[in-house]
This record gives sequence, structure tokens and C-alpha cells, in this order.
Amino acid sequence: KEDGCLIKTAYHIDLKPNQDLLFIPIGDIQYGTDECDVERLKRLVTWCIKKEKAGYLVRLCGLGDYTDLSSPSEKVKLKGTHETTQKSIDELAMLYLGQLLSILEPLKGRFLTLLTGHHVHDFSSNKKTGGWGGRNSDQWLAHHLGCDYAGDGHTLFRLQFPHDTHLTVGAWHGQGGGQTPGWRVNMRIRQSDIYPAADIVIQGHDNAKLAYPRSGVDFDRGFIKRLSVGSGSFQRAYLDGDTQAGYAEKWGLVPTDLGVTIITVSVEKRDGKWVETGRYPAMPF
Repeated sequence: KEDGCLIKTAYHIDLKPNQDLLFIPIGDIQYGTDECDVERLKRLVTWCIKKEKAGYLVRLCGLGDYTDLSSPSEKVKLKGTHETTQKSIDELAMLYLGQLLSILEPLKGRFLTLLTGHHVHDFSSNKKTGGWGGRNSDQWLAHHLGCDYAGDGHTLFRLQFPHDTHLTVGAWHGQGGGQTPGWRVNMRIRQSDIYPAADIVIQGHDNAKLAYPRSGVDFDRGFIKRLSVGSGSFQRAYLDGDTQAGYAEKWGLVPTDLGVTIITVSVEKRDGKWVETGRYPAMPF
């Protein structure tokens, strides 16, 4: 697999009768910045574990920008720095990754895959990174969370449930910076044209937390529902009492509701036929 190539994978989801799947896209954490809402992230992890103890099944997929190192423009500048400087930045990246992993580790084994966004650090040193030179921070995180790494393009994967039912998910980190609600929804509808058979289409990057349902009629499947999703963010804006403005404030960006979009899915028998149902977003974070 080369970066940018479409990854297609099927994941078996062993959903029991009367059990709900909580499917959670998560990205744009931006760990390592003052704007990162670490406490909100910790609450989400705790909530997921409590839901599993209550009988739910929890699965997540990553949409990129887990830490703030390094943006595309920063990577260009780093190419001209000394080797010792690059090693020092490797150390900083490992520090942030270790701290982020300590928060997410209770969810190890529940992530399906991680996509790369715009903020990803390319390791230059084997010594400072435990042998990860030549690979990146998202690959490191995927490895330690026990999930696939889907690269920096699009991924198309299937949630395969019992009784030969399934949902197809198309996901991409995203791009662009439109600030209106209409732009954010339309960008995801445009994305859904890339994979027209996907039931759930997810995009991050713009920090929007949304779920827009789209209905239609299919010759074989009958009435269908598709969901266009914004994966949300943990990047705060307009911090109270802080004279050092953050990224969103400096650029005059519209603040968004923080947290994630949680999609609930179940499998049930209707008119003698097993079907997947739900896809209703819940947003407690």
C-alpha cells in the first residue's frame, strides 16, 4: 500500500441480539496544544468503558490530527534543519504520543483503523523513537492501539454484522475551511459521491460535529438511509482570559460544538428479514 491509495477492509462486528453498537469516529484532537480539551477526551474514554460494562459494543475509527505535530508547512521547514534538531523534535513527538496513548489505552482493541490528517510527524531517528525512523506518528499510534493504519487518503470499510447484514463506511480526513453550516454539510454530500454505495460517510478537518441524514429508494434494498457525518473536534477556540489567541481566534474562525458524533447501530428482524437499523447520532460530548 502506498500513501494516498484507497484502503478497503471488512470488519466483523459480533453484535448480539438486542445489543447496540456505538460507532464513534474521532479526530482533530490536536494533542499538545493549549486548545486541546484533554478533560473532554478523558470523559469520552470513561463513558465508552461504562457503556461497554452496560452491554453496549464500542468501536472507533480515527480521522487524523491526533497530535499537533507536524503540519505540511512545518514539514517543509524541517527539511532544512540539522539532524540534531530533527531528533529533538522526534523526542517531543514521542512525548506527546506517549501521553495521548495513556489516555486512549483503555480503548485499545476497539479502534478499527486510523487515517492520517494534515498534522502527522515523520520520524527521522530510530534511536530516539525505538526503531520507528522512516515511519510516522499515526502509524505508531495505530500499532499501539492495536488497529489498522489506513494512510493519508480515503478508506472504504464494511461493518459486517451477523445474519449477513452490513453497513459500508467511507471516511476521509478532509480539507477546506468553509465556515457556514451549508458548506460543511455540502462538503460531506460531495464526498459521498466518491463512494455512492456507502451508508455512512465521514469527514473531519473542519471540526464540525454533525450528522445529516439522506434518504432514498434502492431497487434491491428498498428504502435506504445514508448518513453524512462530521467527526467533531477536541480543539477549543476563544479561550476565556487568555491573552495569547489560539489558531481559531487569530483567523476569526467560527467556534464549533466540541466532542464527537456517536452513531448507534443494531440488528433486528423485521417482517422475517434481518436488517441493520439505527444510525441515529447521539452527541453527549
